[in-house]
Amino acid sequence: MDTQAINLKLDTDMTPNDSVESQHGNTRTMILGAGLAGLSAGLHLTSGYDLYEKEARAGGCAKSIYTEGFAFDHGPHILYSVDPYATQLIKRLLNDNFHAQGREAWIYHASTDVFTKFPFQANLHGLPVSIVKECIMGVMEAIRKKEQGDAQAPKNYEEWIYQTFGEGIAKHLMIPYSEKIWTISPKLMNYEWIGRRVPTPSLDQILEGALKDSSQLVGFNNEFWYPLDDGIEALPKSFLPHVAKPKTQMRATRISHKKKVVEFSDGSRQNYDFLISTLALPTVVKLIEDAPSYVVQAADELEYNSILCVNFGVNREKITNQHWLYFYEPDFYGHRVSFPMNLSPNTTPKGKSSVTCEVAYSKHRKLNRENAVERVVEDLIKTGIMNPDDTVCAENVKGITPAYIIYDLNHKKNTTIIREWLQEQDIYSCGRFGEWEYYNMDHSIMSGKRAAEWVNARVAANNEWAS
Repeated sequence: MDTQAINLKLDTDMTPNDSVESQHGNTRTMILGAGLAGLSAGLHLTSGYDLYEKEARAGGCAKSIYTEGFAFDHGPHILYSVDPYATQLIKRLLNDNFHAQGREAWIYHASTDVFTKFPFQANLHGLPVSIVKECIMGVMEAIRKKEQGDAQAPKNYEEWIYQTFGEGIAKHLMIPYSEKIWTISPKLMNYEWIGRRVPTPSLDQILEGALKDSSQLVGFNNEFWYPLDDGIEALPKSFLPHVAKPKTQMRATRISHKKKVVEFSDGSRQNYDFLISTLALPTVVKLIEDAPSYVVQAADELEYNSILCVNFGVNREKITNQHWLYFYEPDFYGHRVSFPMNLSPNTTPKGKSSVTCEVAYSKHRKLNRENAVERVVEDLIKTGIMNPDDTVCAENVKGITPAYIIYDLNHKKNTTIIREWLQEQDIYSCGRFGEWEYYNMDHSIMSGKRAAEWVNARVAANNEWAS
């Protein structure tokens, strides 16, 4: 980790209009999108660049929404990282606004009216004995098959679930939750994305969590960070003093990769030497003139889901101490409910509570948006978190498309085709949707850094050749 480089970047006291502009050389880089990846790319570039953003302000997916004194994020966000560089950079950027806390994440089982801690596979205690027994026996059988060499390499995500956790855990949570959030069968997904996304506790952890209410927090985000002020938008805001001032309300409408020109919605045209794009892969391919048919086909095959974020305030304080809550059963409207007031009290007016429910939909499963707030309220009343006489004092319902990329069985092949062709055209696609990967915010920051390093290396090579 080059902490000295972090300090140098952030201690330079750059001003958006002066310091970055004075770095202009013969090489010009254009960045499309002022979300975390684009901002990070700007922070790490060593030559001149212009930063364009289609919205009125920077932030991308990490913006916040303000309604009746409540701050809701553009989709629920928390921060955490196992990358030392990203960790130190985020802490330096947020400075006094950085706040860490232990996770309170739970799962609600409507059929038994029981809450268990997340992750399910390490916290079976409290469920009916028959379910706990079935889950433990399934894990033991999965382990036996692996040890005896009876298990073949899984062909898809569903097979990975069964081979990793056994039939009980698969049946009672993993399969139904997967179908609910991804909107397709896990048979149609690969499992290359698992990484730190699906906790895989040891047998000792599973047994301990089944025999008693374990205080052990399993998973990478057992401690997470969230700004005290300004919601999650505090993070992209913290980049702004250190990067070129974004040119806002500038939506790219066409890209000529041969002439190296981008046209914008205001009719202007800008040249570039290198292009860093944080736009979604299918979007950037559609904008490019004369993209090869095999690249267009790969982009058309990319899968994703959308999320309806149902945000509302409740006229009662601290309706729960939980940070978020999972619902895997089909009778419940959403798949996850978060409580922003527990991420930071400054997101919510005093004496009130705040709720965000995520409802997944896609071309594979349509969405009924009618009475969305009322549906979530009814679900929370069933759990006992809300009371029948609680009243809603603010609401904001917003759809996000795309929300999560879906790792279908052709994901790696198609993304590789697109990204490799783009780089051959001096276009580096980065960020969650630019790489078409299931990225957290720290991943997006590091993706932008990699894009800048790719450009920096080429600029250095060009300068060496010219000299």
